[in-house]
Amino acid sequence: MHQQPSIKEDASLNPPPHHNIAYITQILTHKKFTFFFPKELERQFIAKRAAESQAFINTGRYLLITLFLIIVINATFYFQDIVLANNYQIIKDIYIPISLAITFILFSPMIASVRRHFYYFMTPCAILILYNIIILVLHFENDYGEMVTYHLMMAIILMAFGLRFVLPLFIAILMTAGILGVSYAHFVSLPINYVKFSNYYILYGCVVAALTAISEWHERLAFLQSLLLDHHSEELNLLNKELERIAHEDALTGIANRRSFDDMARKEWDRALRDKQPLSLLLIDVDYFKRFNDFYGHSAGDICLQKIGQALQQSVMRSSDIVARYGGEEFIILLPNTKDAGGIEVANRIIDVIDALNIPHQQSDIHSHVTISVGVSTVVATPNLSIASLIHQADVALYKAKELGRHQYVVYEELLPKPKSPPPAFASV
Repeated sequence: MHQQPSIKEDASLNPPPHHNIAYITQILTHKKFTFFFPKELERQFIAKRAAESQAFINTGRYLLITLFLIIVINATFYFQDIVLANNYQIIKDIYIPISLAITFILFSPMIASVRRHFYYFMTPCAILILYNIIILVLHFENDYGEMVTYHLMMAIILMAFGLRFVLPLFIAILMTAGILGVSYAHFVSLPINYVKFSNYYILYGCVVAALTAISEWHERLAFLQSLLLDHHSEELNLLNKELERIAHEDALTGIANRRSFDDMARKEWDRALRDKQPLSLLLIDVDYFKRFNDFYGHSAGDICLQKIGQALQQSVMRSSDIVARYGGEEFIILLPNTKDAGGIEVANRIIDVIDALNIPHQQSDIHSHVTISVGVSTVVATPNLSIASLIHQADVALYKAKELGRHQYVVYEELLPKPKSPPPAFASV
């Protein structure tokens, strides 16, 4: 018997661990005839069968009850002298226990603990039903016994394909019920027609077991195929995520690249346009970086850009702020819903942060360590502007910061000509 997980767990199968992939591939390649998987795979397979059996019960519950009532009424109508004899002994000793077992099978899956341990509960019920029917068959060698034999065959079929016991457990149930029935017959000195018993129970049970084996083998292969497909799908999803990350991440600095920035910036612009919110943008350039590369080497230049990129990323305070490498030694920061004062605050902060890195730069004309220049621009999104307009303004401001000596920020709006003051009004004489 196998412990079952809850029906919630049964609903979706987890992809197999990587160490099971080789096993699954081998079984599927060679179509090996097997009825046992490694522990975790076997647990999942039985959980799947238990869920399917419970679905079968839920769908056919009242139809099966109707079928059982028809069988009982039919037996009582045609064989009243047997069924109702001896103060209803057969009803009390056989039909009532079978009725209780069938009722438990049909309604107990509504209980969570039964769903979790489905076959622990179903196995003794199945044995009890088969055992009681076998007792009836062995007791009566007449037409009633023949009819009950058909009922026994129906019960075996329903257990094989309705309750969906795995083959080893199904064989164990058949053997246990048969041995108990024969033992009871010997105990009460009932004569046994072994020729008939070997045909209607042993041979018929073997035929059903063989059909069950074929069905289960194909089902196990399909189960492994679905797991392998889930595994490949998971690997494909991971690969797609990795490709997506690579496509939107700067390989050197680990922050967003220009393509990623362009995508996110367009979305932020549309949002700002809809909500009529301000956007601030900072365009950043590493001062005298070509000299740095020529003097210290490209490896040192790469390390320098990595440190600056990470420092800029850590300098923004909100998850909605976008930091990206814009190209070469240029970086860009977009601050959604941020007024000009907020942009100036961030510009001051990142200049101080890069200064604090204290990366030596002997070829700089302005300082002994690496510094940056920043162009700042702020606009309220309107239909006649675009994100490109904002970037252009920041670029103009950055150019002015370099022109003024670098290692500073310049705000684009401060470069705009101021409106002239109106001439003073003279009092009339």
